[in-house]
Amino acid sequence: MDFHRLVAPVFIAVAASIAAFVGVVVVAASLQDDAALDAEAKVIEQDITSLPKSLEVLAEDNAWWDEAVTNITLEEDIEWMDTTVGESVSGIEDIHGLLVVRPDGSLMYSSFVEDLPAPHVLLDDGFKDLVLSLPQPEPQLPVSRSGYILADGRLLAFGASLVQNTGTNDLDDVVTKHGHPAIIFIAHLSKERLKEMGMATAIEGLSLLDHPGNTDTTLPILDVTGKTVRYLTWQTAAPGSDMISKMLLPAAILLLIVVLAMARFMRRASMLFRELEGANKAKSAFLASTSHEIRTPLNAILGFTELMSLELYGKVEGEKNKEYLTLIRQSGEHLLSIINDILDISKLEAERFDIYAEKVDPILVVDASCKIIQSQASEKHIELTKVCEPAELYSDERIMRQVLINLLSNAVKFTEPGGQIMVSGHVVNGRYQLVVRDTGIGMTRENIQKALSLFGQVQGEYVRNHTGTGLGLPLVSRFMELLGGDFAISSVPGEGTTVTLGFPLYGTKDQA
Repeated sequence: MDFHRLVAPVFIAVAASIAAFVGVVVVAASLQDDAALDAEAKVIEQDITSLPKSLEVLAEDNAWWDEAVTNITLEEDIEWMDTTVGESVSGIEDIHGLLVVRPDGSLMYSSFVEDLPAPHVLLDDGFKDLVLSLPQPEPQLPVSRSGYILADGRLLAFGASLVQNTGTNDLDDVVTKHGHPAIIFIAHLSKERLKEMGMATAIEGLSLLDHPGNTDTTLPILDVTGKTVRYLTWQTAAPGSDMISKMLLPAAILLLIVVLAMARFMRRASMLFRELEGANKAKSAFLASTSHEIRTPLNAILGFTELMSLELYGKVEGEKNKEYLTLIRQSGEHLLSIINDILDISKLEAERFDIYAEKVDPILVVDASCKIIQSQASEKHIELTKVCEPAELYSDERIMRQVLINLLSNAVKFTEPGGQIMVSGHVVNGRYQLVVRDTGIGMTRENIQKALSLFGQVQGEYVRNHTGTGLGLPLVSRFMELLGGDFAISSVPGEGTTVTLGFPLYGTKDQA
């Protein structure tokens, strides 16, 4: 067994766990950053919208008033405007200017508390067109508008409302004759104002840009015509990214601990693997040595038993004695087959089993194997058939014959009298496929796994009537791997078992 293949799943599992954890953290951080960005954008958009709206409310409060109609529309009383409407400019912090514009767009009154563009510049840059675009009011319905205008390079929020009577006195005819002036309150969206907005909402870096930035933290500001005049940008809080940056050092320490733990695991696992490998080789060497030492005297026993049975050096008296000699020879041959299987397994595990691959005729190998098993099949009245097409294989004929004998022997052993065993051979997908199929007792999936393990024997009422070491299928599996072939087994309890062997063709010997 390869040590690296053994520990690879552990490393894959650890790496996958780390990657999954990092992925979850990154995704969670990204979602948190997106949520924070959306929340900031909504707060800023609400603040940007609320400023001109508040100016609109103030303008409407001062314009929809009968006294304003009398003093502004009818009398154009500058002193009254200065002491009444103008006080809002100096008394309210967020208001930086006031314009009172006649219905024809000319200036009637202005008051500034900040260095804003000149009144005629403000009118030319949009406020005149704004007043002229306001519709004629209907009774008891104020006409107001708010938004932003870019004047002389400065972004100004405004709230405008037409001066009109509330309907409580008879001024409609007079007002219709003079028209409706407009009161416009103005606030400059300066750097200081943006800083105050940021401090109030805990958002840093609020600033205005002439062009959109390269980040997602950009909000366009539209004027009254729907044209984008400026872009508002800010520094997003990015709590998810901040969390990841704070976790980098603990994560690096944790990763270092994992690496050190895995390195220690590798050293200990490698040491244990070498010890197990040494013990396994020692076991295989012991089995091989013991099997060899047992096989030598066993061959002598079988030889002398055979000589006694032939009665070359004297007659064996009594039928019982002859029967005992036959039993001794049969038991010895069975024991020798077991020892040979153990010796083969030992050589395979010790990687000392030599193969001699050459061109092989599969029909001859199948015929020879079936002849050896034919007598056992005939005793149980089992029909043994074979259908093989000619081909040239690249294999070790001796091992190939042993594989077939093992499979046929198992098939005879576990097939009830009157059953069938079929051997077929065909070229399939560039390989010669030998199939051994029987109508025996069959196996479950768990039984197949047990039968493929060393010394694994499937337990059952029928199986207990037969002897064996549980090395037949494990030997077949290991021999096929050694030959560069394929091995597959399928079985259905009560219906039989099918074993499929795939051998490389002679022309594809380099693939073996």
